Amino acid sequence: MAWSTRELADLTGVTLRSIRHWHDVGLLPEPGRRSNGYKEYTAHHLALALRINRLAGLGFPLSTVASMLDSEEEGRASLQGLRDEVDGRIADLVRLRGEIDELIRRGVSPDLSPEALGAFEAMGGDPSSRNIAIVLSHMMPREDIRLLIDALQDGPEELHVANTAIGNLPGDATEPEIAAAADRATAPIQAFLATHQQVLTDVLDSPNAPLSLDVQTALATLVKDGMNPAQRRLLQLIEKNLAGSLG
Repeated sequence: MAWSTRELADLTGVTLRSIRHWHDVGLLPEPGRRSNGYKEYTAHHLALALRINRLAGLGFPLSTVASMLDSEEEGRASLQGLRDEVDGRIADLVRLRGEIDELIRRGVSPDLSPEALGAFEAMGGDPSSRNIAIVLSHMMPREDIRLLIDALQDGPEELHVANTAIGNLPGDATEPEIAAAADRATAPIQAFLATHQQVLTDVLDSPNAPLSLDVQTALATLVKDGMNPAQRRLLQLIEKNLAGSLG
């Protein structure tokens, strides 16, 4: 009994491309040819193709299939490595399912990772904080973003009030209004920075993944881009007040 390439593919339940690829990587020997030039696969080709398909279907890479075909002992030894890999994939899927369930429970957008969501909420949950939280959570190790979230959540009520006032400042606010708002916001910000100075320094200069100057500049740009002219002016005055208190 002999089969063509198409017939062998149909019998083994694989594509013609797979058969050709197995030839290319040396797993499946080239068959003889009929008088008309067409390939002629034998029962041995069929059995070998079924073995290759079985191993590939279990998840073994083709680069290791050849040695497994030559040695049953090699095949048995490879099973534990495959089991460990499958366990890792299952753990990743369980973690992913947990993230999805949490997003569904909270009713939030899936573009926010758990870390980004935590940072977003800790920064007040206003629209301008969204991109900042996303960038921070991507650039910082998980343990560092957790430290930052804890620090923000630990901020005094006065800091949250000041942050809300900054976010609500209208773009047409007058200079005296902006200056007064800056004066009110400076003290709680100053107190927060003093209390959490070590944490903030550790986060910025983390040995695991320090935030580069480019990333810090990008974050500063995101902060300012999310502000109206009055809020940007307010930020300038707060920075000036903080610099003056340090001097």
